[in-house]
Amino acid sequence: MTATAVIIDDETPARSRLARMLRDALAGRIELVGEASDGDAGLALIDEKAPDLAFVDVQMPGLDGIAMVTRIPAPAPYVIFTTAHDRYALDAFDAGAIDYLLKPFDAARLVRAVARAESLGMRAKAEEVLAPLRAATQATPRVLADKLPITANGRVLLVPVAEISHCIVEHELVTVHTQKATYTTDYTLAALEARLDTTRFFRAHRALLVNLDHVAAIDDMAGGKVMLVTHAGARLEVSRQSSRRLRSLLGV
Repeated sequence: MTATAVIIDDETPARSRLARMLRDALAGRIELVGEASDGDAGLALIDEKAPDLAFVDVQMPGLDGIAMVTRIPAPAPYVIFTTAHDRYALDAFDAGAIDYLLKPFDAARLVRAVARAESLGMRAKAEEVLAPLRAATQATPRVLADKLPITANGRVLLVPVAEISHCIVEHELVTVHTQKATYTTDYTLAALEARLDTTRFFRAHRALLVNLDHVAAIDDMAGGKVMLVTHAGARLEVSRQSSRRLRSLLGV
């Protein structure tokens, strides 16, 4: 019986290479039914396709692989993490992944990982595989402090969360924008999302969190997208999927 699979990786060459290996080395055993380039799109793809197996890159901008996987509703696919970094591979394995592929991996390593998944029952085993990762996430208390510590020029600044208008990934670094200043930080967007109150901070796309308290207007765009306009005049484009969620959230 052929199992279905999806690939979630922000690097196009990596997705193409893995897709080719699945086609060449595992034809008849694995059918690729979709690809996504970020965590948010990956969640939507899994919801749409309900695959048996998901190859998920650990390190992605915005919602990273581990954070994404913890948000997959049951029943989840069997997850095999992929990564180019040893330390991320170890983190993924310790978090509960049954297997991981360290880039660059060859077809033989891929076949062994899939064979291991098949021997465990793949989708039937998925929830058990993800249980430690889900438990670790639930055990971590959310920090909803009214100040965000940001290191700048050798000092730790306590930035009032209420003053933050948006946080955006720029040149692989997260920049925090406030009413008065802009700060380049060492946070990942996923780390900020875990720390900030998500009833106020909305994930507009894979690289943008917006404080809805700072939104003055919402402009419709072509293709079902919207543009958020802040009180300070910043124009922030929202992805199509997130635009639908925002309309539902606001009832518009």
